[in-house]
Amino acid sequence: MLKTYLRTAWRSIISNKTSSIINISGLAVGMAVSFMLLLYVYNEFSFDKFHPNSDRIYQVFKNQPANGVIKTRNYTTQQLASVLEKDIPEVEKTARMSEMMRVLVTYNNKSLRFRSFAVDPSFFDIFNFDAVYGTKKKHLTDESSVVLTQSTAAALFGSLDPVGKTIQYNSFPLKVAAVIRDNPRNSSFDFEVLIPWQAFMNQQPWLKDAGWDNYSYFTYVLFKSGASVQTANLKVKHLIAQYYPPDKDIELFMYQFSRLHLYGNFTNGVSTGGNIEYVRLFLILSISILIVSCINFMNLSTARSEKRAREVGIRKTLGARRSGLVKQFLWEAIALAFIALIIALLLMVLLLPFFNRIMHVVLFFPYGDARFWTLSIAITFFTGALAGSYPALYLSSFKPLKVLKGKINTLGAAIAPRQVLVVLQFTFAICLILGSVFIYKQIFFIANKPVGFSKQGLIELPIEGGLFGKFESFRNDVINSGAGTDAAIISEPITQITGASWANNWPGQLPGEDKISIDCIAATYHFTQTYQLKVIDGRDFDISRPSDTTGVILNEAAVKLMRLKQPIGQTIKWMGANRTVIGVVKDFVWGSPYEPVKPTIIGYVKDWIGNIGIRLNPNMPVSKSLASLERIYKKYNPNYPFEYTFTDEAFDKKFQSEKILGAMAITFTALAIFISCLGLFGLALFSAERRRKELSIRKVLGASVANLWFKLSQEFIKLVIISFFIGSAISWYYIQGWLNTYTYHADISLDIFGLTLIGSLMICLTAVSWQAIKAALVNPVKNLRSE
Repeated sequence: MLKTYLRTAWRSIISNKTSSIINISGLAVGMAVSFMLLLYVYNEFSFDKFHPNSDRIYQVFKNQPANGVIKTRNYTTQQLASVLEKDIPEVEKTARMSEMMRVLVTYNNKSLRFRSFAVDPSFFDIFNFDAVYGTKKKHLTDESSVVLTQSTAAALFGSLDPVGKTIQYNSFPLKVAAVIRDNPRNSSFDFEVLIPWQAFMNQQPWLKDAGWDNYSYFTYVLFKSGASVQTANLKVKHLIAQYYPPDKDIELFMYQFSRLHLYGNFTNGVSTGGNIEYVRLFLILSISILIVSCINFMNLSTARSEKRAREVGIRKTLGARRSGLVKQFLWEAIALAFIALIIALLLMVLLLPFFNRIMHVVLFFPYGDARFWTLSIAITFFTGALAGSYPALYLSSFKPLKVLKGKINTLGAAIAPRQVLVVLQFTFAICLILGSVFIYKQIFFIANKPVGFSKQGLIELPIEGGLFGKFESFRNDVINSGAGTDAAIISEPITQITGASWANNWPGQLPGEDKISIDCIAATYHFTQTYQLKVIDGRDFDISRPSDTTGVILNEAAVKLMRLKQPIGQTIKWMGANRTVIGVVKDFVWGSPYEPVKPTIIGYVKDWIGNIGIRLNPNMPVSKSLASLERIYKKYNPNYPFEYTFTDEAFDKKFQSEKILGAMAITFTALAIFISCLGLFGLALFSAERRRKELSIRKVLGASVANLWFKLSQEFIKLVIISFFIGSAISWYYIQGWLNTYTYHADISLDIFGLTLIGSLMICLTAVSWQAIKAALVNPVKNLRSE
């Protein structure tokens, strides 16, 4: 019986090639995009869950009151790990981690930089990373050992087994103990080199004496099986107050590591989401696109109900039962769905590289994943059954006698639900159109908001090797070469400032204000000139004035916070020493461009280990400037690779999430418009088929082609206008809420809604005009001959 159903379905598909191709195309595109989105969602939910004990792995966080709010950070003290193992019985193991940034690794005169971290030997007891060479267990107990990832080992040693070979790690010799596989794409870790914690202490011996007030390290915890995390969190909450009373306001808590990727945002000490918001959005989009594709299928299937009605009448006359007809139409729909699935899978293979680029992910087609194939087949079967259910039940309900006499009226029975479905389709498309426009309007608004310094033509590079203590000589070489106009030292790249200071004092300070956290930048001479900050009072650090080594520069927000009416010459306490305010600069954006500018202290710190900012010469080609700078850099660091970042590019990365959202919105908008046009085409086909005799009579009575075109098109214009008002109301509500999450945001302008309406009407008319004009041009005699 099934074979008969499928054979009949195939004949129906062949005899209705145009509508079948449209049906299959709409389903295939919708399924391909929906599956790719589901693949992305699955990948996001799988983050850090490949570790065998992922449900028992937690990371320690601290909540610290500052400026009236609670700030949550994952930086802890190095003493905390051992205290947790000693004082908290629920804890099985702990491991510390310290980021070493990009360090220089040398082997056989080949020097490369890699992302490096220092970890305890217990790190590999908590986390699982497969070894390619050597063993990953117990090797970090040797303070002279090192672990490399597979890509790092290949870059240094090629295809050779590097175990036992010695590398130079920032001039320290370390022996390769193991090579592990690269971090999976669904891992939060991005290390390339791991060194033992003791080696880290040996390289920076001053850190051995760091106390409980040095919050610079990550602490990971493996709980005992069956242990109560809630009970452990109650015990750890006030641990800082017990061991370091000056920081009694700090509260600790442990948060599941595998949840951080999706729920890593904290507000006032409470998790408030994170990437999960985008994942939910993409999941909703995936389901919506699949539903819209099903709607199209239903619309296009009922559009040819007149032809199928006679088939149904004949089958019923010959004894076919309604249940058999329902099965026939359902299997026909399911067959179409599986043809669409095959095409959708091919589209996935072709479109995944494009999808990866706009989403900034690395996803692969899951050829060997049984769950993917099971889910795909299940979704396809369900999609076919859902899409074919309405046509099957509707067509099988026809009375054979009325059908064969041509007295059925499918128009009244089918047009109402079809109109509702088209309205739903276009409402979805209009929501996406408005959403994508306002996302890009917000990005443009923030990206073009003044930042208070010139980020164009500015590069930053780390101070290391021979540059220590020789900055002024390096700066003079840069200026004399003509490659740069100025250079200055800054503690961190200006787009990544994390420094902050407490226990600051200033004249007129109120009780409790000494606990206010103020962000800080360590800098030296030439800072404001190099970064082109606007000095509105006082001056920059001056190398000819020895007293400036105890000076500070404030931004406007800091002056306002301290209520300093005449800030120049005032003495404030910063970093445990009295400092003199020598200048005030206009507020500049170095953190999040979406937040208010924070009070900032710029303090002179001699020989700071940080970064150098170089202002490129605008009158010299960038490539020539960089080549000249590389020669100067190699003069001081012959063995170090010349690596730098453009500040404007680093600043643009702050908009990455919004850009991804915008790119996806535009992509799905185009897809929604395409699918909606198919729906309109189907409805136009259906309407023209049912009204062909009416149109012929009107034409005989003198109606022009334009009149007939308008007669057919006006009902679709009404549907689009209804969709526009529904979609606009929904969009206004959600866009307003989204924009209000930003301190600085673009306005909702009515002109965008007007242009969207005009654009939607044009899309509508484009989709239906061909069918309407075709129906209007048909010879009326052909349609009236049967009367």
